[in-house]
Amino acid sequence: METNPNVPKAEFDQFADDYDNLLKKSITASGFEPTYFDEHKIKTIYDDYISNEKFENKKLQILNFGCGVGKSEIFINKYFTDCSICAVDVSEKSINAAKEKNKQFDNINFIKFDNVEDLQLKSTFDIIFVANVFHHIPEELHLTTLKFLRSFLSPTGHLYVFEHNPENPLTRKVFETCEFDVGCKMINPALFIEMCSNSGYKIIIRRYILFFPKFLSFLSSLEKYLKWCPAGAQYYIKAK
Repeated sequence: METNPNVPKAEFDQFADDYDNLLKKSITASGFEPTYFDEHKIKTIYDDYISNEKFENKKLQILNFGCGVGKSEIFINKYFTDCSICAVDVSEKSINAAKEKNKQFDNINFIKFDNVEDLQLKSTFDIIFVANVFHHIPEELHLTTLKFLRSFLSPTGHLYVFEHNPENPLTRKVFETCEFDVGCKMINPALFIEMCSNSGYKIIIRRYILFFPKFLSFLSSLEKYLKWCPAGAQYYIKAK
């Protein structure tokens, strides 16, 4: 979810009640429902994880940093069928909405916090998932936030950060008209890789996703061959 862990909570509380409708309005040009993008990200992580990591028959610990109204948790549970989820956000109204949206699950711990420096978690995580959060965090706090997230990673854990791709013209148009992104600035993927390196992460991989709108969805099977191409609507970075 797109929230900033370092600004007053009220800025995001105002969107909690109508978040889904506002988001749907902002992505009308894609032809997809918002849940398509939520699931796409989680499936992307799952496909990458099962291809490169060993589950070792253990329950995965997953942190959703900036969970918002809890739109990703249903898909985390769908793909990672044996996991424990910690979902955190600065917006109390969003956390309350997330709890209601996911009340059927008993493996999720929702936590509201004010500043990332004060976030206290009881475990480290195999996967830390951050979806479209960093462009809301003030630039001077990017490194601080990345370093704190690194402290929550298990020795074999991975950070997956998804952000909008500023090189995609349609993404730029959507970003400029989205109510949630007023006053924000997209982050160049090369810059994000540099920040991750400066924050102590290793084995950093960049991939692009979401190349086709719905009317071209019959081409979606080609996406796996286009991960290198900077034409995707979003990108993700995997860091260890």
